[in-house]
Amino acid sequence: MLTSRERVGISWLSSIIKLVHAADIHLGRRRLDGRLPDSDFAVAFGYIAEQAITEKADAFLLAGDLFDRPQVEPPHLRQAQEILAKLKAAGIPVIAIAGNHDKALLNSDEPTWLDYLADDGLLKLLAARFGPEGPVLEPWKPETRRGAWLDLGGVRFVGAGYLGAATPHKVRTLVERFEAGRPHVLLLHAGPDYFVGEGGGFSREDLARIRERVAYLALGHIHKPMIHEGWACNPGSPENCELTESHYDRDKRGDPVSRGYAWVEIDPSAAQPLQTLQVRSNPRRPVIHLNLDCTPYGNKLKDGAAALEKAAVELILANLAPPEAAISLHLTGKVNLGRIALDLPMAAQNIERAAGVKAVSLDASAINLESAGLQIAGGQTPLSREEIERMSIRALVDEENLWGLDGEQEAITNLFFQLKEGVRAKNSADELAELIAASPLVEKIQSATESVEAASQPAAVVGAEGGGQP
Repeated sequence: MLTSRERVGISWLSSIIKLVHAADIHLGRRRLDGRLPDSDFAVAFGYIAEQAITEKADAFLLAGDLFDRPQVEPPHLRQAQEILAKLKAAGIPVIAIAGNHDKALLNSDEPTWLDYLADDGLLKLLAARFGPEGPVLEPWKPETRRGAWLDLGGVRFVGAGYLGAATPHKVRTLVERFEAGRPHVLLLHAGPDYFVGEGGGFSREDLARIRERVAYLALGHIHKPMIHEGWACNPGSPENCELTESHYDRDKRGDPVSRGYAWVEIDPSAAQPLQTLQVRSNPRRPVIHLNLDCTPYGNKLKDGAAALEKAAVELILANLAPPEAAISLHLTGKVNLGRIALDLPMAAQNIERAAGVKAVSLDASAINLESAGLQIAGGQTPLSREEIERMSIRALVDEENLWGLDGEQEAITNLFFQLKEGVRAKNSADELAELIAASPLVEKIQSATESVEAASQPAAVVGAEGGGQP
């Protein structure tokens, strides 16, 4: 299935198969109205490809969302072609699946730009088909350049792609068809909720069964890095699709977290084939998060906006922001909007020019929160936007009589907040539907509905015709 050139990278003196796993490249992503260059995503992808070449990886795994949109513009297609061509020239096969951003519709059979790259021999596109009788696992064929699986150095790679809300059911049926005794790597574009028990998804028994057949689960879709029980991994987004993703670079204690790509080593002859799993970081555009209290400038009769901009510039310069940095500026405090007009896009551009940085993003969602009744006690740390929004949603939930969901107020609040964040991030309808379907609240609502329907059914009539009560 692989050409002799592609087999050059495989060390036949050792049974170890070395893999680089990346996902969510999002070539063509547009940020801050184009003030941040979309070439950042190609730079990140190119760096990971160079690492694979330098360290002589045997294969490069792409677990979905190579592109940011199904309609790919020529410059972004060229970016993909040039980087993939370097991997091909080095004899490193690229094994890829489609993500939700790569396809216009979940169940569409329309060709994508991944199909185009596959037809050019720049990647091997894997996709398991699902029919009325379950999954169809056909081998990848060089004549068609399509298939569900291919073998490399004793390891079988299977592509599941993006399955939406049907992920748990389809993965269960897929894994049942895997050949026992052979190490499998499964490429799946799905979030961690299915695997780490945060709601919906797989049971412990499901995960145990999957792990019996899958040596390594290569995930994409959610941009936050994650390793689950040492065998399922999402390496995280190589570049920040949103500036808030830079928070993924540190944990709650402030310690650095690796994000960008995974280095994986598999020994197909070992009892436990997965030998090494490391998430590694790649260079990306620096993002600096700053807070500015606008209260001193928010009640000026004249030049209030200019004073605010000047304070923002001084804050950025005091933090020694490098010229290539993107600044996420969180505005807080009281502003008399009757006296000062805040044109956020214009203010952001004025600040970035004066401060000499690449781009500035202004977040004014916390301005005048005290007037909305969310005062912060003296001496306490100001609440974040997320905390304030959760408090507001919880207050609304507490006011409602939640039929069939008694005691689930916090779970409902979390679901509504996640949906709101999904809409804010411009996630697709399929992604939002997947989030809802993965929630255990759905099953509880269904159970409550079935109980009410059963209770509302008329009682059986006693006696036959002509006998008993009418």
